[in-house]
Amino acid sequence: MDKYIGTKKVEAEPMTRGDFNRSKGVDIPRSDAAFSEQGYLVRYPDGYVSWSPKAAFEHAYAKAGTDPLADTALLMRSEDFKDRFEAEYKQVKIRFERLRRMIVRYEASTLPFTPKCPIGILKDQAAAMEDYLYALEVRAEMEGIAL
Repeated sequence: MDKYIGTKKVEAEPMTRGDFNRSKGVDIPRSDAAFSEQGYLVRYPDGYVSWSPKAAFEHAYAKAGTDPLADTALLMRSEDFKDRFEAEYKQVKIRFERLRRMIVRYEASTLPFTPKCPIGILKDQAAAMEDYLYALEVRAEMEGIAL
């Protein structure tokens, strides 16, 4: 089979399989283990409603506003180049800021692991990312893209 990557924004709320089935008019005996299975009621943009097991749902979705990189996913798929440009800028900026924090912790000897590369390589990477961010900011100004 081919592999696919999904990108969509859905609404969801925690709900057991039994409660979902009951809301659909399907009766499951309370003794059935499936009745108490934890999961989510999911509403898709087209109005379709389904139920998803907790582990599967939480593997596929990140709550909006909790993962800045995940929040850029829909912008990456946009037909509008300005949206894709904004996503690229936000992703590089997030990664740059995380790398900069890592370098600070590396220099303070507070990292929870020991990197295999010397700090100089990380600093070179951060400098290149900073230059790239600057180029994106100049281009955004020229293209009239609000970042």
